[in-house]
Amino acid sequence: MNTIQSTSPSETEKKWMQHFERKLEQIHGNRIINTPFLDPRQLELAEAVLKNRSELSYTVYGGFPRAERNALSIFPAQQKSVLPPVRAVKVNWAGNAGEISHRDLLGAVLGLGLKRDQIGDIILFEDGGAAVFVEDAKADFLCSNLLQVGRVTVSCEAVDPEHLPLFKDDGKDIKGTVASLRLDAVISLGFGVSRSRVVMLIKGGAVSINWKPVNSPAILLNEGDQVSLKGRGRLLIEAVEGETRKGRIRLKLKKYS
Repeated sequence: MNTIQSTSPSETEKKWMQHFERKLEQIHGNRIINTPFLDPRQLELAEAVLKNRSELSYTVYGGFPRAERNALSIFPAQQKSVLPPVRAVKVNWAGNAGEISHRDLLGAVLGLGLKRDQIGDIILFEDGGAAVFVEDAKADFLCSNLLQVGRVTVSCEAVDPEHLPLFKDDGKDIKGTVASLRLDAVISLGFGVSRSRVVMLIKGGAVSINWKPVNSPAILLNEGDQVSLKGRGRLLIEAVEGETRKGRIRLKLKKYS
């Protein structure tokens, strides 16, 4: 689903696009511009701008194929492609795998002075440890300074993303029925959370549709939409498969942790 076509950019997003267009004017000769990490909505906005710039080419990279946060390398179309300079910092600790959460690790990294757009995805490994994707220029700094997350002592090493024990998250298939394609009904099915709790989460700002925050439980979803719930993961509406005899809607979802 093309969210630029289906959802008009907000005033804030329009300003972001204008700033991005001004950055593109700096590309001339053999110059390459590397962006910070973009969230999926920003990436869509950037690609909407680049679609009209045939003299430019670009690559998208976040360290692994299913990365949610990605950087761009943008360069003249006749030039050889390069990837954005993304490194992975492998974080290890001696305790249990669940002793450090995504939020704990993100907070510790930001606490060192890094900006959010200098940090890509953070992946927690099932058997312990984690990977933090960062701008290449920040990898050594992070390794030298990230010594503790909360009360847990950690050690770090910068590695090539391809050397990490990742990354096959094909998602979990979920099938079921809902009374309607309302946001609260779909989240309740996909995450196994009660409707009343889902409504609270939505109104509390914990939910995004196609990476745009929303606060209404009554929004109707469509096939191809992606719904994110903070701390729980992401749902893709893979297929709307008709109705049951009782008029309920059959859904096929893909859940990513």
